Amino acid sequence: MRTPISARDLELVALREIRSFPGGEYVCHVEVVQANPDWKLHATVRDGADLDRIQHATGATEFRLKHRYQLRTDW
Repeated sequence: MRTPISARDLELVALREIRSFPGGEYVCHVEVVQANPDWKLHATVRDGADLDRIQHATGATEFRLKHRYQLRTDW
């Protein structure tokens, strides 16, 4: 069973996890974009970021979080 979580809390968890990847220190903001019934992560990065690494980190984090959490839009 997945744990319910608000979009804001999910963004904070995602930011922490993405920053744990090599090169993730360049990520300054993560946004949850809802596409009913699914959602995606969009990352904003600073200059100097390796976009391939960030894309991999964002995709891997999104995959893990979708299995761990259920996004609650009514909170």
